[in-house]
Amino acid sequence: MSSVNYTKQMQDRLLMQFHSSPVLNGVLAAIGRELEELTAVYDDLRDLRWIDTGEGQQLDGCGEIVQQSRTIKQAIAIAFFGFDGQTGATGFSQGRIRKNREAYLTSAKLADAEYRQILWSKVAKNTTDGTAESTIDSLYRLYAAKIVVAETGNAKIRIAIGRELTEAEILLANALNLLVRAGGVGIQVKSYFIDGSAFGFSNQNQGYLGFGTGILAKEF
Repeated sequence: MSSVNYTKQMQDRLLMQFHSSPVLNGVLAAIGRELEELTAVYDDLRDLRWIDTGEGQQLDGCGEIVQQSRTIKQAIAIAFFGFDGQTGATGFSQGRIRKNREAYLTSAKLADAEYRQILWSKVAKNTTDGTAESTIDSLYRLYAAKIVVAETGNAKIRIAIGRELTEAEILLANALNLLVRAGGVGIQVKSYFIDGSAFGFSNQNQGYLGFGTGILAKEF
């Protein structure tokens, strides 16, 4: 409800001889309650139809504006029997055998917190200027980690995320395709590494660790 007491404001403006009138005060109280309800509605229209504050249907409305649904197709791996390295693979007696041509991914419906993050990423993609800085920003919005972007020549780039990614994060990012890059620029390699513990060589002078201590980056 509104913090403004409209009833008291109107009563304070009455002439002294009308202050004790029960009928007039009752009318002002009724009008005051309606004004407070209207103010609360207007406040909600202003404050809750925003990505950071909206919930449920309000966020769905934001999604319609930026053209990003909260239901993401092919974002969750179905647990089938398989081997290490296969998406959603499980061991013996843990998952059934996948049938021929059966889909191994299903849709996900994002909760409000995750949906807000994706909406802001979509806003960034819709309004990008295509610079390297916008590429880094789009990745940071998705992963909140150190981002490394390097040109490899022939209109190609290599990107690396500075933390370990879960299978769910990789699937979601691939399904959304919210990575910003200039038109005609392709991605040669996508990888992730453990920032501060990554394997590298001393001549690169970037704080990498050597054999036996450094952890190799992984492509995804």
